[in-house]
Amino acid sequence: MNEYILDEICTPHGTFAIALASPSDKDTVRDMLIEAAEWMAGLGVRQWNPLQFTSAEIDRYFAELEIYLLIREEQPIGMFTLQSSDPEYWGPLNEEGCSYLHRLTVRSPWRGKQLSGAMIEWAAKRSKQLNRKALRLDCWDGNTKLNRMYASMGFVHKGTGEKQGRGYNLYEMNINMR
Repeated sequence: MNEYILDEICTPHGTFAIALASPSDKDTVRDMLIEAAEWMAGLGVRQWNPLQFTSAEIDRYFAELEIYLLIREEQPIGMFTLQSSDPEYWGPLNEEGCSYLHRLTVRSPWRGKQLSGAMIEWAAKRSKQLNRKALRLDCWDGNTKLNRMYASMGFVHKGTGEKQGRGYNLYEMNINMR
């Protein structure tokens, strides 16, 4: 995994490495996503279904997305994905050349330490390095806490959508102002 280390993030809780995941990290990525889905379900947040993270789905992620891991002492403790287009969620508002962030996850012992925010800030920096126009994401409209966090980080509400009977909000961060 060390050959894929891209950068470090310094936080009040220590220094973390950011690495580009490789297919050998497939089980770790899948385990983190299932753990997060089960945790959310336990809180009544029906944003992800643990059963959606099949082995084939994770293979698709590796084929189509950039998968980043947050690492502490050689242990992956968080992750997110980036892609350069997202017509599935953004529909007519989709713009090629933006970064679209998905699957932001932090393992349970590390939740509540502002690591999600640190990963988002790093994703904005990475997007700028990749010459992308903006950092975009979507969020289930029923997840009030997460919607507030994105707004507090400088994301601007760009629209709404609906998928499988659930509404979601679309957000964009201007990475050129960072």
